[in-house]
Amino acid sequence: MRPNILLIWDFDGVIADCEHLWVENWTDIIDKKYGIKLSPAQQQYYLEGKAEKTKISLLIKDFPQMTFDNDFWHIVRSNEAELIDTKLEITPHVTDILSDTNFAHCIATGAIPDKHNKKVEKLGLKKYFDEQNTFTATMVQNGKPEPDLFIYAAQKMGYLPENCIVIEDSTAGIIAAKKADMKVIAYIGATNHNTDEYIAQCRKYGADFIASTMTEVHTILKKFYKRND
Repeated sequence: MRPNILLIWDFDGVIADCEHLWVENWTDIIDKKYGIKLSPAQQQYYLEGKAEKTKISLLIKDFPQMTFDNDFWHIVRSNEAELIDTKLEITPHVTDILSDTNFAHCIATGAIPDKHNKKVEKLGLKKYFDEQNTFTATMVQNGKPEPDLFIYAAQKMGYLPENCIVIEDSTAGIIAAKKADMKVIAYIGATNHNTDEYIAQCRKYGADFIASTMTEVHTILKKFYKRND
């Protein structure tokens, strides 16, 4: 029987604690290449939880000296490949939820397809996600914090927004989910996120639930089992 609830998963910072790796990579390259030191608040605003095209748009607006030339992208991609090989680890107990057939599952990520596919393969998640239930920001006009990607994913999976639950770590993703009229669980178990300040931000932007472990996420989700009866 088809599940009544669709879980829309972010990847970085949720399925794997790796969002901080990509943010640190960009921050370091921007510092070395352009001599611009982004503060933690700027890193969150310009880089965290956003598609590359969104990052570039925000950065160029305020730092027009950034050119994002071939050298920049070569360093970004080389570093990312090494980080995937050496640092990428799956979030504990996330597969307990991915294996829960009371829900349908899909990915909605800001990552480019090639990078995303490498992460999925590295973590052995191909049995859960393929081209049929994987959606990237390259498929829509606007990335998070706009709702385009979540709306697109729900439509492709055949679910109405009110029957979707987004699992997100970033404030950009939380904002996007609420704009899409979906429930959202703010996962704060990723590096740098389990703080009072970040929890306050999640609440400010409308998170319906907040959880610091995937066991807590699963407990929240089990409350929705009755919808499948």
